[in-house]
Amino acid sequence: MNRSRLYKNLPALTGLFGLLLAGCSNVPLPSEIVRGNANVRSMGEPRSFDPSFSYNEGDSPIIALMFPAFYHYEYLKQKTYQLSLDIGAAEPTMVKLTPAAKGDAAERWTYRIRKDLKFQDDPCFKATGGKGRGVTAADMVYSFKRMADPSVNCPVASYFADKIVGWGDYSKGFETLKAKNYDQPFKGVYVDPDDPYALTIELTQPYPQLKYLMAMAFTSPQSREAVEFYKEDYALHHPVGFGAFKLKEYIAHDHVWLTRNENAHPQSYPTEADPDLQPLLADAGKPVPFVDDIYLKVVTESVTAYNLFQQGYLDSLTVSFANANIVPAANGMTQEMKDRGIQLNKNNRASIDYLAFNMNDPVFGGYTPEKRKLRQAISLAVDSDQYINLSLQGMGMPAQWIVPPGLEGYDPDFKNPYRQFDPKLEKAKKLLAEAGYPDGVDKKTGQRLVLKYDYYATSPALAQTMRLFQKQIQRLGIQVELVINQYATFNSRVEKKQVQFIQYGWNADYPDPENFTFMLYGPNESPGPNAALYNNPEYNKLFERMRDMEDGPERNAIMERMRQISVEDCPWIYLTFPVTRSLVQPWVSNLRANPLAADSMKYIKVNADQRVERQSDWNKAVYWPLLLGVVAVVGVVIPASATIRSRTNRRVRREGNATR
Repeated sequence: MNRSRLYKNLPALTGLFGLLLAGCSNVPLPSEIVRGNANVRSMGEPRSFDPSFSYNEGDSPIIALMFPAFYHYEYLKQKTYQLSLDIGAAEPTMVKLTPAAKGDAAERWTYRIRKDLKFQDDPCFKATGGKGRGVTAADMVYSFKRMADPSVNCPVASYFADKIVGWGDYSKGFETLKAKNYDQPFKGVYVDPDDPYALTIELTQPYPQLKYLMAMAFTSPQSREAVEFYKEDYALHHPVGFGAFKLKEYIAHDHVWLTRNENAHPQSYPTEADPDLQPLLADAGKPVPFVDDIYLKVVTESVTAYNLFQQGYLDSLTVSFANANIVPAANGMTQEMKDRGIQLNKNNRASIDYLAFNMNDPVFGGYTPEKRKLRQAISLAVDSDQYINLSLQGMGMPAQWIVPPGLEGYDPDFKNPYRQFDPKLEKAKKLLAEAGYPDGVDKKTGQRLVLKYDYYATSPALAQTMRLFQKQIQRLGIQVELVINQYATFNSRVEKKQVQFIQYGWNADYPDPENFTFMLYGPNESPGPNAALYNNPEYNKLFERMRDMEDGPERNAIMERMRQISVEDCPWIYLTFPVTRSLVQPWVSNLRANPLAADSMKYIKVNADQRVERQSDWNKAVYWPLLLGVVAVVGVVIPASATIRSRTNRRVRREGNATR
């Protein structure tokens, strides 16, 4: 090969090699996030950041950081969930009233907020030249008005509708006045005339759960200027809040970027914790947030999220039912994770998974002794431990009744007599025979009993769960037919009462047993939360008594009787109280998931230098395949170049000879 030709090709080859090396970077984050004081997580595609509308589990932590509420949940108190003041200046006061007529006020509550709250700087505040403005009780009144506006479609509006004075009339005003209705007074929600930082709420009846709703972003102050200035963009691109963080950027399908809010009020790290969480108090009393930015990478595939965590590009990763078959840490960490210093946290959730019968069904519904025994027999055939181990990868604890751990009314010593699995199914078969179906056959007709099991199987894991319960119940001789739906179709069938047997779940709105026991309250039947259509008059009366009571021995006694009634009627097969696990990188501290403390990201601390160092160690580039590629290219390109030049020279010589 001619050396001069090789030298002539060196610049091109060098450029090619440089391009290949430049393409080796696989860092999926901006450099200021990788090297900066930022917390990096993954999330699904957000739905909305509008605090009056969004009730999405993935969006709530973001909203809570921008729109804090009167109360929030103590981050490190999880044995029993506890509220403490957030933007509240003092505990609310209440005055008992004597209503003259139905719908008049029976109680008047006053909520006073801090005077140092200020909305973030934003162009919507024209009066201040875009420099934000102070938050007052009028902004809380506006939030309540938005909840009452039917066009906003607030998911908790029904909680207030029959309890706040004048709710129905104010809501109806939107039919004729439209947006102008916001200028009208709301009879039951108004600013104290003597204090612009005091919100007054008038109730038609006692409502102990109001305190929990005052810990939700729905009741957080909102800026009318922002909602009207940004219109549709307010929900995802321009939420204007006053919390520890504000939205810097949202790029659909890619990321949500929060940055520290310059106008946020002073906040501090907790000073108290449950005994097992005492090690997390090293930063007790220090100002928060600890990080300047929170970067949430939109990741819809479990494998992708796990790979990003393994590479060090995510600070933490939640291990749940959805990705348990991908992440090898459902029951414990791998040795490689331990060697890397990764931590594994176990987190209880205020939720329940269950199977439910249609109590109006002519075969499996009803309240006669025989119908109860039929459902009890099926309940005894369902093995929650097998479900937890096989389908949930160990992430759950068997449920005995409806109220989960951490709430008043949960009894860790109670054993449901129809949830004690016996592999021989002796008691289950006995009850089934007493119900008139020995070995699953109707002794009157000789026909085998058929149970239609509706569910949605949007993944192989969900389909596997359906088949597991099918197999368990069929051991009794009952034929179980699977009715697999799309998610929307399944919900529609439940709401229209078209199902016979379903699997369902519930996440707490707030940590009060009323928020679970109301799922068996007759008047709440579908399309309400009572999907089983359970309707026992005694249970209903007891529920109506306990829902307005404060926690205490009397309330617990009533719930114990409710438990006895519903366990014997067996409208549900109580499956599990779900548990999640979190993988946490070694450079992260203060992270312990609390299912109700939505604002917990402001407590996280990150060692950015350590993160960069580990990312470099875990993602060392391997160049030898590229070198081989370059050598191969050289072997092809240079001979080809020589051939082309030779042919060109021959053509030139021929053309030269022709002209002579």
